[in-house]
Amino acid sequence: MAIALLFVLFTCTFVAITNGAFFPGYKIASLSKTNTGFNGVLDLISPGPFGADIQQLSLDATYYTSSILRVRITDSKSARWEVPWVVQVSPPSSMPPSPALEVSFPGVGAPFGFAVTRTAGGATIFNSSVPEAKPFNGLIYDDLYLELSTTLPPNANVYGLGERIFTFRLDPTQTYTLFAKDQGTPYHSNLYASQPIYMEMRDGLAHGVFLLNSNAMDVVLQPSKLTYKTIGGVLDLWFFSGPTPNEVIQQYTQVVGFPHMPAYWHLGWHQCRWGYGSLNATQTVVDQYAKNGIPLDTMWNDIDYMNAYKDWTFNSNFPAAGMQAFANKLHSNGQHYMMIVDPGISNTVGYPPYDQGLQQDIFIKAANGQVLIGKVWPGTTAFPDWLHPKAPQWWSNQIAAFHANGVPFDGMWIDMNEPSNFCDGQCDSTPASYGDRLGAPYSYENPPYVPGGVRLDDKTVNLTAIQNGSIPMYNTHNLFGWSEGIVTANALESLFNKRSIVISRSTYAGSGHHHGHWLGDNNSSWDALYQSIAGVLSMNLFGIPLVGADICGFGGDTTEELCCRWMQLGTMYGFSRNHNSIGSRSQEPYAFGPTLVNVSTIAIKLRYSLMPYFYTQFFSVHTQGGAFWKALFYEFPSDSATLAIDRQFMLGSALLVTPVLTQGATSVSGYFPAASWYDWYTGAPVGNPTKSSNITLDAPITKLNVHLRGGYIVPSQMAEMTVTASRATPYTLTVGLDQHGSALGELYVDDGEGLTTIQDSAFTHVLYQVESDLLSNQIMTDGYKNSSSLVLDKVLVYGVTSNINAVKVNGAPSAFTYDATNKKLTVSGVSGIPINKPIKVQWA
Repeated sequence: MAIALLFVLFTCTFVAITNGAFFPGYKIASLSKTNTGFNGVLDLISPGPFGADIQQLSLDATYYTSSILRVRITDSKSARWEVPWVVQVSPPSSMPPSPALEVSFPGVGAPFGFAVTRTAGGATIFNSSVPEAKPFNGLIYDDLYLELSTTLPPNANVYGLGERIFTFRLDPTQTYTLFAKDQGTPYHSNLYASQPIYMEMRDGLAHGVFLLNSNAMDVVLQPSKLTYKTIGGVLDLWFFSGPTPNEVIQQYTQVVGFPHMPAYWHLGWHQCRWGYGSLNATQTVVDQYAKNGIPLDTMWNDIDYMNAYKDWTFNSNFPAAGMQAFANKLHSNGQHYMMIVDPGISNTVGYPPYDQGLQQDIFIKAANGQVLIGKVWPGTTAFPDWLHPKAPQWWSNQIAAFHANGVPFDGMWIDMNEPSNFCDGQCDSTPASYGDRLGAPYSYENPPYVPGGVRLDDKTVNLTAIQNGSIPMYNTHNLFGWSEGIVTANALESLFNKRSIVISRSTYAGSGHHHGHWLGDNNSSWDALYQSIAGVLSMNLFGIPLVGADICGFGGDTTEELCCRWMQLGTMYGFSRNHNSIGSRSQEPYAFGPTLVNVSTIAIKLRYSLMPYFYTQFFSVHTQGGAFWKALFYEFPSDSATLAIDRQFMLGSALLVTPVLTQGATSVSGYFPAASWYDWYTGAPVGNPTKSSNITLDAPITKLNVHLRGGYIVPSQMAEMTVTASRATPYTLTVGLDQHGSALGELYVDDGEGLTTIQDSAFTHVLYQVESDLLSNQIMTDGYKNSSSLVLDKVLVYGVTSNINAVKVNGAPSAFTYDATNKKLTVSGVSGIPINKPIKVQWA
């Protein structure tokens, strides 16, 4: 529809400006329509609270797609810091057709505000215009402080704004600080990432708002409003119309980059701990996995392999020749090896990474121009400047040399990259006292507002430090881990010519386009087990599906029961790794004896059997965006009872997982929205297709409750000791019929590691459909050279309510069995049919 420019004259009378008073902000000096939206000029009405206001601002509103709107407010006279490289979508050259959102502004001369509404129905999703009661300020655009508010409905359903340990649905009365920090995992504190996007649900519809700004900020939620308070940069707001939650994430990842496509083995089972202490101990872990028959794909080492905690070194307990032989043996078994690498580089003359970094001038500088000196595990350190044009090659050289002369590793774990610093600011000076001074002059050391209320150099690098010659870390602090992740992923892909795996602690918007994440230094507790669900759901919202928590907990001693339940939940994470801290009791899957061995083996083999479905889901989010882990309201947005649920989750659209999260429980209550549901293991129907219900499920220590949603088809395989071995086994198609007797599904296969597999169409993609008691397939692409060797084993059909008299496969009679109790049909006559050949299975 046509975009109307609304000139609405405001007649508000503004109160006098005093400390603590209302600040009206700016007025519209000019406004005009462009071929992609609007642009305008804003003039300051009167000074803001801190006295360094930008006098004139530029306004640009651009419709990027029919569902993506950008509103950008910048200094008209001088360039300000803006985040580089994140935006992956090209600016439009013309207005997109039928935009789902409409932006409106007041008339020239009126106080500035803007509203974003839905074209269909007219619902307002964002409105910064100040209401008559003045519950918030107008736009404040100070040099070191920017503030913008919007109205919200009372007690809004808001999600996102990470990273923190919290419930998935945010408390509408709290302040959310976004500033990357190494401080463990305290509840509701800002943690390792800055992820400035939120999604809101209103009346069954979802929308998203992303502030592309890397400076420290608070986002203040109050019952009827949301306020951004950031201490630099620009206001660069992106609006996503949804209207489903998954579409919001698709639209967001279209802007910041669709999630990275993992190699097949990346989705396997990983084992690590800080404290193995020697190659012999590391090898023993691998041997114990094999002895106990527990699948294992990747073995890791933490910092205890290093010599004096220096990157790219081994100590005498990890001899280089032995490590090379160890990794080669893993490779011969279809397994892999990864290790931790920290960004802090020991400033020891004679240490090649430091010497070479000095020579190439790639370290972060203090404000005085000298290399900034901090302190991390190896002692005093320098920090690589990932924004420096020479830093990527320097880092690539270190990686390649260690791979050639140290150990033939397969991926990297990058930690401590907030960046963490054991000194506050820098070690060779007395840091300024952030926030301790009163009043002007304000500076990077003394900002007028301190997000989170804690000095910003606490446990990190001084924000006056300089990157790439002139960029203060006041602007780039939140990008340190993000930029290291990009540089590392690119280096690995250049070295291996295969898909990389990088697991990073610190992230920013778009990190998931390049690598994965783990949720940091959690605790071995039942609370942490539960909280990991919200953490993984949030990271999927942020576009990072390759994510998981330290399974069984990092800090403290786990228990056998807790570890059993965490193994069950953790094998459903996008990234699954058992990891804990030095000094804590061992928690490998064999560490407590036969019960944990049994539970762990069942759980990991369930994951491995579902790997075709997992991998197909990652293909989907890589090519289309969206989430792998979904809250229930993603799939049932009109069911308001799902909005606060974060003790259950969905894998894609087909599988509902209901884990045990409380000590001593042998049953668990699950919410089943109105749909057909089936026990994954037996096919027994659960719930009511026309009415939502709470159901108590049996949950003995060996069982993770998983249910298949009617209307979906899930591919699976037999589980072997590695995913590489598992992917060679025959496929089972498990069909869950909806109340109309229909179902859809898909299968994606490729070589499991190629960098250009998708671009080259070197994959096989098959769609499956059931209608009128007939399962058929459609080969969308058949470019994987080995697809003919991948065959079906059987078809399971859940929800077959009538006795079956005959089954035909491609027109020929087929063997079958029918379980009248569970309403399950098993068809074995498909055995041996390649996945890339037509198939028709008819039953009657």
